[in-house]
Amino acid sequence: MIVDHGGLRETWTQQVYQHRQVALPWLARLRWIAVTGQVAATILAAFALAAPLPLPHIALVISVTVLSNLVLYIWDRIHEPPDWIIPAVILLDVLLFTVLLYFTGGAQNPFSALYAVHVAMAVVVLGSGWAWITVALSAACYAIVCLTHWPLRLPMAAMQFGTWGALVLVMGLITYFVGRVMRSLRRREAELAQARERASRTEHLASLTTLAAGAAHELGTPLATIALAAKEMELALVQDRDPSLAEDAQLIRREVDRCRAILDRMRVDVIQDAAGLGGVTGTLGQLIAELRQDLRGDERPRLLVHTSEPAELPLPAARVLRRAVGVLLRNAFDASPETAQVSLFFNRNHGRIIFRVED
Repeated sequence: MIVDHGGLRETWTQQVYQHRQVALPWLARLRWIAVTGQVAATILAAFALAAPLPLPHIALVISVTVLSNLVLYIWDRIHEPPDWIIPAVILLDVLLFTVLLYFTGGAQNPFSALYAVHVAMAVVVLGSGWAWITVALSAACYAIVCLTHWPLRLPMAAMQFGTWGALVLVMGLITYFVGRVMRSLRRREAELAQARERASRTEHLASLTTLAAGAAHELGTPLATIALAAKEMELALVQDRDPSLAEDAQLIRREVDRCRAILDRMRVDVIQDAAGLGGVTGTLGQLIAELRQDLRGDERPRLLVHTSEPAELPLPAARVLRRAVGVLLRNAFDASPETAQVSLFFNRNHGRIIFRVED
């Protein structure tokens, strides 16, 4: 078994980059939610519960979060964010949250459990390596605010309610962020899978087109030789007055001309495929005229077309229809007596196009 380590590294790098591109908008939104919650909690504690808090210091920390998020938003609109931007933002948020905890009671603050949200973001967006770094930084910062912090004096009932609210908030934020990011990632992966499938089909069609072009080119020379030999044989047999063999020579030449026409059509198809015109829309009248043109001279009067649709009716992928219906007509004429008529029926039924050939 051969493993392409370079390809694996490239695939892993692309996946990480795509994950970060998807997660960046959600991270910015989550930071706005955090700012809103911090402002609301500060107002509640300072004014409703009359807690002595250093409001200027708290406002400064929240302002740094707001300004950094604005910079992140503008940067995302102007330039492609570098790979280090999301790890830097998450670690910055851990530090800012630690400073905020320092001024709001440290480990006594029920919302210290929000460290878990930063770790969850790192796990989902950055992988295990950065997640462990976030865990280590969060643990160190929590230890610091356990040792030293601004005292928080709140009633016991308020502390208990805050603990419950913090737990609900942590669970809600993790569920919201992880769920939204994972849905976005699944949608992005589905789009990439569809793009890869389309590229694979295009590559397959391109190889078939190249094969058809090569076959048309290779068959052109022997067909020209056969046509020339049949013409010379026909002239010699006419001079020798052998009508049966002369008719056979004429038949060979007609079949060669038919093969040439098929090859010419294949060349046109190759050009149209290369130009992306394989699904060009035509009309019903054009399709019927082309089908008659593809028949032999004695077969054209024997084709009867039955339809009540107008000749201007647009048909999608007219070239594909010409090929498919042409094969049916060819089989019908080959299986019918030389003077028998072949009928082509066309109608529409509930949005479907129906061709029927009867011999």
